[in-house]
Formats: sequence, structure tokens, C-alpha cells
Amino acid sequence: MENLAKHRLKKLRKLMKEEKIDAYLVLSSDFHNSEYVSGHFKCREFLTGFTGSAGSAAVLQEEAVLWTDGRYFLQAESELAGSGIELYREGEEGVEELEQYLVSHLPKGATLGVDGRTLSVERYRGIKKKLKQKQISIRLDCDLVGSIWKDRSQMPCEPVWGLELSYAGRSRKEKLADIRKQLEEKADMTFISALEDIAWVLNIRGNDVDCTPVALGFLAVDMERAVWFVQPKAVGDALREELLADGVLIKDYWEAYGFFCEKYKGKSVYLDFYKTNTMIYKKAKRFMHVKKGRNLTMLPKATKNETEIRNVKKAHMKDAVACVKFIYWLKTHVLEERITEISAAEKLEGFRQGQEHYIGPSFHTIVGYAQHGAIVHYSATEQTNVALEPKNFVLVDSGGHYLEGTTDITRTIALGELAYEQKYHYTLVLKGHIRLAMAKFKYGCSGMNLDSIARQPLWEQELDFNHGTGHGVGYLLSVHEPPNSFRSRMTKSMEECEKLEPGMITSNEPGIYLTGEYGVRIENLMVSKQIGESCFGKFMGFDTLTLVPYERDAILKEELSEKEREWLNAYHEKVFRTIGPCLDEKERDWLKDATEKL
Repeated sequence: MENLAKHRLKKLRKLMKEEKIDAYLVLSSDFHNSEYVSGHFKCREFLTGFTGSAGSAAVLQEEAVLWTDGRYFLQAESELAGSGIELYREGEEGVEELEQYLVSHLPKGATLGVDGRTLSVERYRGIKKKLKQKQISIRLDCDLVGSIWKDRSQMPCEPVWGLELSYAGRSRKEKLADIRKQLEEKADMTFISALEDIAWVLNIRGNDVDCTPVALGFLAVDMERAVWFVQPKAVGDALREELLADGVLIKDYWEAYGFFCEKYKGKSVYLDFYKTNTMIYKKAKRFMHVKKGRNLTMLPKATKNETEIRNVKKAHMKDAVACVKFIYWLKTHVLEERITEISAAEKLEGFRQGQEHYIGPSFHTIVGYAQHGAIVHYSATEQTNVALEPKNFVLVDSGGHYLEGTTDITRTIALGELAYEQKYHYTLVLKGHIRLAMAKFKYGCSGMNLDSIARQPLWEQELDFNHGTGHGVGYLLSVHEPPNSFRSRMTKSMEECEKLEPGMITSNEPGIYLTGEYGVRIENLMVSKQIGESCFGKFMGFDTLTLVPYERDAILKEELSEKEREWLNAYHEKVFRTIGPCLDEKERDWLKDATEKL
């Protein structure tokens, strides 16, 4: 039987010939440059068979190539097997970037096709600049994958609901007023495409994107009014009246593309080129002066207010109860019953569902046993699902959305006796994790300044991991939220060089991955805060939010410094004091042993 991806590539190439398109670009995005997208927008997955959240495919008549980052190298290699699509490992030495590939593989005067609604302005400008040297034109009006995807699901249109002030901390009126204050010196209007930013401003949540509680829409804000372009049937009458009372007018989602018209001629509009799609940009540019900058909502959204921080601590307490119950269950049942990667993930979800105000997972749970733990973003399928055995590591990366906030935690759990090397690798990762949690730094530093703290114990042994050390986390929004992060490499996006502000929540997740053997990753969420001030300025540190014990049986005590042991013992004491009362007697006894001082 012909590989399904090969079959679909053949149909796409036939359509490309008819449209006189020499190369076609298929991206992972929806019309809002979201990281995770609903099934309707998974064109790249449909065409190539690669299911990772990040990746771009270029299809020519004689070849096809897919780029993805280090999180997905092993997964992509497996899923692309037999498809005829070549894997390009993004960021690796000697690997051509997408733009350079197009220049070197397309003839002068060729035509590149792409659905411009899925292409951000920033990326469009970068590609256009590169292709200019060979007079290669770009067609933005073609959704060719949509033309061959006969059973494509409809665009989601789930009910939208309002987030109460007791959870949001600030009203939508206050947030809109802040935007208008910023606009005074920037432009006549801002047009926001990022779904999380719109949800934050309007204090609404939805269910249009898997694991991200947002609603499809665009938002225009000027000095007098705000217009929310959303699917009308998704908004109930009561919420509609609330929004209208706060000066928010609702219009149909598709009217956004016709919003820019003659009446705005000569006025200015402020756009985030990383989030705005190229078709919106083209419409705006036709009538208005376009001003570039990141969304005015990004920084205040990332800098959590006192109410959000207070709530998110409650969310982490609930999540810790679920995780501790799960780890206890796993360790006491792995000998007695057949537990697979998928059934373990389902059990963990069940524990979370038992917590008050639980909304749903913040991403698809990763349970990677033994060698599967070495695949950074492994996703178990019916074909790969293996049973857990009372030996080796199992890596569990999971998170939840609660009304009180969003969680994200990774624990690498020992299911039996470990070899010395496994304990050594675990301890190196833990050392870096603890050092970053203990970091004290001057205000003005970005996560890029701090990333090496977590990598140093690994680097000293000439080891490393091929992903960022941490990412920002939203409040009942995206589990990956810019601009704060810990990264060792400069990227094109300005967002990742943002200084760390008090109230930003960032993950702390160093790791090590041995292909074919096992993986180790340890992840907590931390909130940054000011902890001191001197004549040299303000100094910052972190408050760890996650409250789940580390794998005591995998720690080589002698490899930890005195300060690292002190921090670890204090953390474990807090875990037992906070979570112990919420457990039954057997679970509490286990937790007491798991958190004993080293």
C-alpha cells in the first residue's frame, strides 16, 4: 500500500502544476500564529504525517522537506519514514534554513505558494527578502492542502465564557484603558491577532484550541471603542451584554479581513508582526500606516497581578495533590498490574479531575518509559504504547488548567533499581535545576543571561540538552507564554530576550536524553520576584510554585553541594507540610519517606 503522505503529496503536486506553483509551503499555524491549533488547521500534519506541534514543510515537484526543532528530531524521523519527505534538523550545524533552501532549490522567476493567513508578517518579510535575489514571487491566496483535504473538520466554535474578577484580578475596562494609554504615543489603533492576548484583555476563555482555553477571534482597539471579531454563536446573550456595557462591540469573525477600509485612510495601526498574519497585514497596509511592535498586551499579561499569583499558588497545591497520589499509585502498582504509558497518563488525568475547579490538561501528557523518555516530546500511540516495568526511569511531563491558574510539571520516576550512571545523570540535572531555582540576579537580566546556570553541571561533563531550559506560562491560557524564557541560543524573535519582571512565571526544566536508553527531565514552575535592593540596584530571585517531591532514590547525595542539599531539604519539608494533610494515611506515610532530609 502506498504511503499516505506520498499519496497526498502526489495530489498536491498535481494541483501545484495546474496553479503554476513551483514550491508550496505548509506551516503549523492557524490564522493567529498559535503554537497549538485545532484539527481544522493541522494542514502540515495531514500532508506529512508528522504530528509534532512545530514544523514547516516545503513541497517541490521532485522533493519535499520538513524542518523541526530538537524536541522532535526522533519523533519526526520515525513519523516521516517511507514518506519521501526529508527531515531537516533545525538549528543543527550545516542544515539550511527554510529561506536559504528555497533560494538554492528554486529557479529564477519561480513562484512560491502559501496560505497567507497562516504566515506571520515577520516570516513573510524574511522569506520575501531572501527570494528577492532570484526574483521569486510569492502567492498568498492559495490553500492547496485545503483543496485536497476532503474530510477536513469544520473550524471550531465552542461556547465562550467569562472569567470572574476574583480569578482575573483586573477588569476588562481597566485592561482596555491601559492599552489606550499606551496607544497615545504609538498609533490610532491596535489590531490584536494573538488568541491568548484577546482572552486576557476581555477576561474570557473558550475551547477552540486543544489544551488552550481560547476562542478564535481578532480584536481592534482604538481610543473610543473595541471591536471583537468572533463567531457570533459562540457568545451567549449575557456575556454579550457584559461586553457591550464595557465598550466591546461584537462582529463576525470573517469581517476582520474587511475591517480596514476608506474611513481609516491616513490613520495608523499598531501590529505585532510575529502574531499578525500576512493577509491581515496586506489589508491594513492598503489603507493605514502600519507601525510595528509586539502586542501591547504581552508584557502585562506575562506579569501576573497579586490576585493571579495568589490563585496560581492554590492551583499548584491542588495539582501537587494529584501528582503525589499518582506517583504513589504508580510505585505501588507497577509490580501488581499491567500499566502502560497511555493508561498511566489516563490515571494521572483522573487524579487531576478529582480536584476542585479543574478545567482540563494544559497540554497532552507525556509518559515516556525507558528509551521513550529520551524523545523530548514523545507522544504514545497505540503502536508505540509500552508497558511499564519495575526497573528504569519513566518520564512524566504533564500539566493542568484550573480556574486558579495553569500548571506544568515534569518528574522522572524510578520504577526499580537504577544503575550508578542513571543516578549520576539524574543528579546532574537536579543540580542545575536547583542552582537555577536558587539564582539571585540583578534586575534587568533576561532568561538568556541565566540559562547557563542550569546547564553548567552538565557542561562540566561535556553533556547538554537540545531544548530551552524554561518557558513562560500563562494564567489559564497557553502553557507556553512569551516573552520570558530561559534559552542558551539567540533566536530571531525579540520576545525571548525580555528581561525578567516580578510576577513572571517561568518553567525550570533542564534534562539529559540518551537515545535508546532513557531520558531525565525535572521541571518546576517559578515566579520571579524582587528580593533585595542596594546602591547597585534591585535584585531578583524566584519563588518555586510546584510542590512535588524529587526522586530521592535517584539522588547521589555526595554530588550535591551543601547549599544544594539545604535547598532540597527545605523544599521537601515544605512539600510535606503543605501536601501531607491532603492525602490519605498510606499516601502521607509514603510522602514522609520521599521527603526525608538527605
